[in-house]
Amino acid sequence: MRLEMTSSAFLSGNWQERLNACRTFTDSAGFEFGIQLHNTASSEQIDTLGKTGIVLSAHGPLNQRKNWNLATRKTAETFRAIDENIRLFERLKIDRIVFHGAMMSDECPDAFGHGKSYHEAMAPVFRPELALFEGQMYNSDFTNLPEFAGRMALLKENLEVLRVRYPGFLLCLENDFPAYGSAGMFFHDIGRLGHPLCLDTGHLWIAAHLMDRDFHAEIGTALRSGNVRMCHFHASVYDNSIPKNKWSDGHKKLSTPNPKMNLPRVAKKILRGGVDNFVLEIPEGSVEDLKTLHQWLTE
Repeated sequence: MRLEMTSSAFLSGNWQERLNACRTFTDSAGFEFGIQLHNTASSEQIDTLGKTGIVLSAHGPLNQRKNWNLATRKTAETFRAIDENIRLFERLKIDRIVFHGAMMSDECPDAFGHGKSYHEAMAPVFRPELALFEGQMYNSDFTNLPEFAGRMALLKENLEVLRVRYPGFLLCLENDFPAYGSAGMFFHDIGRLGHPLCLDTGHLWIAAHLMDRDFHAEIGTALRSGNVRMCHFHASVYDNSIPKNKWSDGHKKLSTPNPKMNLPRVAKKILRGGVDNFVLEIPEGSVEDLKTLHQWLTE
């Protein structure tokens, strides 16, 4: 089993001390520790963490100008960017990558975190007719639209090309945060693509809530696909006491109370579903989160 922390947890302050605490615990507990380089990581942080000797994975696109979009016929720009990133991954001995790759658009939005916020990067591809609330970023449930079906078919074709082109890499498509026309929200759809997947608990939590679906049933759908190979694991502060249009992403520490989300149950279910690579995508994460997840997985 590999348990990883996002590189965002080692950005500043006494990050080396926090990193050493994680390594000490994982060594004593007997599992593999890794760091996943986040798509917002700077070239300086990438180089620094690459010299630690710790196993690395990556959240693509890494240190690039644009996001990737494979739900279109206009893929030349995306495949050029992936080619460029693959060379970086080879240099860093990275063979596990996760990425978002499906937009209800033919365009590749800008990558955020390199001088642009998420909203600044994604706003140019916003389609008001696909929004749940007027003038707000959240997606409606557009999964029954003919355009959506067409884009899923294109995505399937392009993912097949991806697997053939890079056979030595595990390139996991991640379920999307439901905003700005990001199309891969539910595993009922992306689970049929025949491609390795990453299950993000926070993204699925908000997507299920906005579309009035059952979060735990959606976890089951994901695992029954047989394609989930990685999990982005993090908590959320959002519950039914908060209006839908005030919800956002999770990325909170595992000590965050949320009984309905019930992450201890989720962790066990995902492990039983055959997933043995968990990434704590928690910017404020620490060794305490590793200890908590390890306890949930082993008790």
